[in-house]
Amino acid sequence: MNRLSKYITIAFTSCVFICAQISAEERPQKLKKTPNIAINISRHKKIPHRTYLNLGLLSNFNYLNGLGVNVISSITLWNTTGLQFAGFANVTGMNVKGLQFSGIANVTGKNTYGINTSGLMNINGKNSYGILVSGLGNISGESNYGLMVSGLINMTGEKSNGIMLSGLANISGNEQRGFIISGLANVSATSLKGLQMSALLNTAGESNCGLQLAALGNVSVKNKGMQTALFNYAAQNNGIQIGMVNVNKEECRGVQLGIVNISKNEKARQIGFFNIKPYTRPQLILSGGNTSKLNVLVQLKNKYTYTQVGLGTYYLGFDKKFSATGIYRIGVYHTLLPKLEISADMGYYHIETFKNKDNGYAARMYALQPRINLEYRIMKKLGIFVSGGYNWTRNYSHSGNFDKKVCFETGIVLF
Repeated sequence: MNRLSKYITIAFTSCVFICAQISAEERPQKLKKTPNIAINISRHKKIPHRTYLNLGLLSNFNYLNGLGVNVISSITLWNTTGLQFAGFANVTGMNVKGLQFSGIANVTGKNTYGINTSGLMNINGKNSYGILVSGLGNISGESNYGLMVSGLINMTGEKSNGIMLSGLANISGNEQRGFIISGLANVSATSLKGLQMSALLNTAGESNCGLQLAALGNVSVKNKGMQTALFNYAAQNNGIQIGMVNVNKEECRGVQLGIVNISKNEKARQIGFFNIKPYTRPQLILSGGNTSKLNVLVQLKNKYTYTQVGLGTYYLGFDKKFSATGIYRIGVYHTLLPKLEISADMGYYHIETFKNKDNGYAARMYALQPRINLEYRIMKKLGIFVSGGYNWTRNYSHSGNFDKKVCFETGIVLF
């Protein structure tokens, strides 16, 4: 047992030493030699020496061109071409063309053109053109042109032009052009020209020219493609942002589609419930009418459009028990005279009847209300308005109308 422990220690020390030197060494025969406890069928006439069959405890030879099976580790100083199994680690100084299976790690000094499968890590000094599958992570010093699958993380020093699938994160030191899917986050240091999909966050350090799809958020300096998440951020948005909240700080020639759209560029094209630009004017509206008797609303007024959100009380009338409504309106307006504006909007009312449901009313109803409005500015921050339109009140539970009638409203606009 002491001798076996010694061999295992030597094998692991050698693997660590080789991993540290792989990127710096161009000639693998300079790497440190380790014990070779195996049966080999080799050919010594060729330089470097070829090994066609390797069976043993741990091995160290120049070139594998066939089958290698080792209980502990297998170290190939030059190239591996064929099939290689190791209980702990396979280490190749230059290229791998074939299949490697190990319990802990596969390490390749340059390129992998086949399949690497390990319990923990697959490491390539340069590029991977095949399939890397590991329990913990896959690392390519330069680029990935194939498939990476890991339980936690995939990393490339430069590009990812293939497919990366991980349970935690995918990271590219330069750009991503393929399909990148993770359970937590995807990061591209420069540009994205493919797909990023994650349950939490996608990041493109410079530009997104593809699709960022996340449950929580997408971040990009320049968005030229599409961002879809609850929260989307781009300093420059020349593509499409779709989400609960979309934010754009600088140039914007694209579209924001969401609940809340925020842009510091007046040219932003926004479609949503609340659209905020540099010249958006917040206002407070106090009003009353023959539907909802007392109302308080906040209005966000842009160059041609506006949105309103607020609360109203006593929708069923003062002679009934208390009832309340939540109000949302979206509309357009036009200036007729310096102090006179005309506008048209569509309103949606969600109605709660509270204790009135005990008197035969539905617990919840809704109303639709198109209106025409006239507003006169008495002062810069004070105006009055009158509105007229039609109101349909309906039950959520069935298609019949609870009430329909002409509606009117009047009030004041502050700020």
